[in-house]
Amino acid sequence: NEVFSKGDLTKRVKVKRNDEIGTIGSSYNRMADRIHSLVNNLEGEVRLRTEEIRRANQELEESKDKLQLILDSAAEGIYGIDFDGNCTFVNQSALKILDYESPDEVLGKNMHDLIHHSTEQGYLINSNECLLVDAIKKGRGVHINNEVFWRKDKTSFPVEYFSYPQKVNGETVGGVVTFMDITDRKN
Repeated sequence: NEVFSKGDLTKRVKVKRNDEIGTIGSSYNRMADRIHSLVNNLEGEVRLRTEEIRRANQELEESKDKLQLILDSAAEGIYGIDFDGNCTFVNQSALKILDYESPDEVLGKNMHDLIHHSTEQGYLINSNECLLVDAIKKGRGVHINNEVFWRKDKTSFPVEYFSYPQKVNGETVGGVVTFMDITDRKN
């Protein structure tokens, strides 16, 4: 049936004979019924799965928004880094303290190179010697209160920070850094 081969799954052969040709026609009709049923069930499954994925994505987005709201409610600067030191998330307090206007200015950037590259006197800190990076690479936490971070405008400020590894299935995949500008305390 040419109509069937072009995708119209509703057409059937009229069976008028009881011989081999009639048997072939009946078999064709059963096959067409089965294909029609499978296609209809498949379309329903696709719609169902698509709706499930849409709902899961919506829930994920809502969870992400709630987490960002919690992060943005903290007074301390908070950012995350992957195992290579690149920023994976940042809260509003961190942006404000560091004088950045948008997360896009730091996301994906190496945070050591961006804000922790030098001592207060301007001596470069090699990332291999950085206590913050070292702690994460070794999978342990660290608390430091005698270093500086650097703002977007290239000015430094005394900082107290805590750095803790992020682990997935026991393997370190990055870290979370919380920090505070301690200029007033130092003064």
